[in-house]
Amino acid sequence: MLDVKFVVENPELIKKDLKKRGKEFKLENLKAILEFYPKWKKVKQELDDLRNKRNIISENINKLKKEGKDISPLIKEIKEIPERIKVLELEEVDLKDKVDFNLNKLPNLLDQSVPIGKSDKDNKEIKKWGKIPKIKFELKNHAELLEKLGFADFEAGINNAGRGFNYLLKDVALLDMALQRYGVDFLIKNKFIPVVPPMLLNHKTLLSVLSGLEDFENVIYKVENEDLYLIGTGEHPLVSLFKNKTLVKENLPTKLFTVTPCFRKEVGGHGIDTKWLFRMHQFNKVEQVVFCTPKDSIKMHKYMQALTEKFFQSLKIPYRVIEICSGDLGAKFAKQWDIEAWFPRQKEYKEVTSAGNCTDFQARALNIKYSYGKEKGYVHILNNTMVATSRAMVAILENYQQKDGTIKVPRVLIPYMHGIKVIGKKH
Repeated sequence: MLDVKFVVENPELIKKDLKKRGKEFKLENLKAILEFYPKWKKVKQELDDLRNKRNIISENINKLKKEGKDISPLIKEIKEIPERIKVLELEEVDLKDKVDFNLNKLPNLLDQSVPIGKSDKDNKEIKKWGKIPKIKFELKNHAELLEKLGFADFEAGINNAGRGFNYLLKDVALLDMALQRYGVDFLIKNKFIPVVPPMLLNHKTLLSVLSGLEDFENVIYKVENEDLYLIGTGEHPLVSLFKNKTLVKENLPTKLFTVTPCFRKEVGGHGIDTKWLFRMHQFNKVEQVVFCTPKDSIKMHKYMQALTEKFFQSLKIPYRVIEICSGDLGAKFAKQWDIEAWFPRQKEYKEVTSAGNCTDFQARALNIKYSYGKEKGYVHILNNTMVATSRAMVAILENYQQKDGTIKVPRVLIPYMHGIKVIGKKH
């Protein structure tokens, strides 16, 4: 979340930022904050004054008792205070809830370098890598291909869980695991710390991590009758690892990664293709998260992006890098780059990773700070997909598909495939 004092002191800046994002409807939330925050501050001050007054009167009563003096006027005065405090406490909580509710609706401040646009059509292409393969035969749909080879059972997934779920088998199951293991080794070599986190988080924690209240309805699965929610990405538990903690500056940047299943409702999920790997309700992902000082924020964003590009370069999958425009940027991000891999059957680039700088937006909500002597502040938090295996597999199945329906294994993955060089070939 944003710093409420900053919001109240800079309403015009917030208005301009909301306009850039195309979120003018959130001006109502800003208006509510500007109304309720001064009232909350006034009530809080009155509460503090009353509590202080109660303490002073209590001290005076004790003093006068010892001196054998009349305390009845003070007793009368102090009796009126608790009831007034009780009323103000209820009012203070109500006003604070209203401020926090509306503050959670406001997005992060945009980095000044973010291109202005209304939708994903205005995203800016900033780089291309790799040679687009010239394929002289008709590529098979990956789902159709996997079923024919006996490497997936989509019907079982639908029957047992519903659309957007599936079973992967044999070589393709191994390919999923190979991408995970390769991603793990890739990050360990780059001195990231492995973490095995919980797959469920409570509402308060998850709200602090997410882009706002809307994500609960649109993305997150809830466990019935429990204050627990399935994670939508490994970023969620990684980011919240240091909730309510102060990190030592000397230990920053702290680079973490995890491998988890991810669970997403995906609004419009009923329209998800029955047999499809690209967009699912459950998939596996290797995720990176970095905690750093504000000074290192831009540098670490570039570092994480470059690292993931090297990963896809090693897979020999052509891609382009897209800078996300203001109107398409997630609420928690100040700046974001996506890698879009080339999908030759579809003849287009599609997103496979996102590297986002959340600045101190999540850190304020989670109360994660850093300290160095007298220097203190909120950390900056960045996240990036190393690899979401389902999308990477589709890219491999299309870019490495052979005329006979087999799929070559990218060279770097062969050691993780127990020596299998061609998927679909008898071995």
